Amino acid sequence: MKTLGSISLVTAIVLFAGFAAAQTAQPPEASSPASQAPAPAQSALPDAPTPQNPPPAVYRPKANDSYYFHVGVLCGAGASTSPAATKPSTGCGVGMVLLPVPVFVEVGVMGPQANRSNVSAYISVDESINLAKSTGKYLPIALIGYSRLFETGNALDYGLALALPRPGKPKDPSSSLRIELRDYCTFANPVQHNVQLRIGWMSLETD
Repeated sequence: MKTLGSISLVTAIVLFAGFAAAQTAQPPEASSPASQAPAPAQSALPDAPTPQNPPPAVYRPKANDSYYFHVGVLCGAGASTSPAATKPSTGCGVGMVLLPVPVFVEVGVMGPQANRSNVSAYISVDESINLAKSTGKYLPIALIGYSRLFETGNALDYGLALALPRPGKPKDPSSSLRIELRDYCTFANPVQHNVQLRIGWMSLETD
């Protein structure tokens, strides 16, 4: 009986030791399923930029906008002089570019003349030459052409002009002012000069 008791005690000790070893070899259980869940990945896309309104358009008129194909009216005053006499003189004319030739054709009247007539109808054909690049505020122009004063004779007309943009009309940059100083040199007998300071209104021709 003592032998059987000893064997039973030894067997119990061996079984207990094996059970303890098996428990030690097992991995620890997870504390909770939620703790093992992977964290959601954060978005790598940048935030959308805040929409911005485009800056308003700034109107910058060019002084030569209406000096390519245009119509206009010009009036002025000055003096007509020759060896025979010197008289104050005035004149007005209207003109337009006659395409396809880029010259300005003007018809009008002026007078009195210092010699031969008190008033004379005329027709002029002129070329404009830009003297500088337009700044948007002004454009200096040289003028040269031929004029026929029907009561006086043939004339060489030449001078300088300044184109100024039309103010306050950002939707209509086609019109502008023109200030010019011009001399009509008539090859009569005697030669006479009709010098006039003229102001004109030029408008872009759209027809």
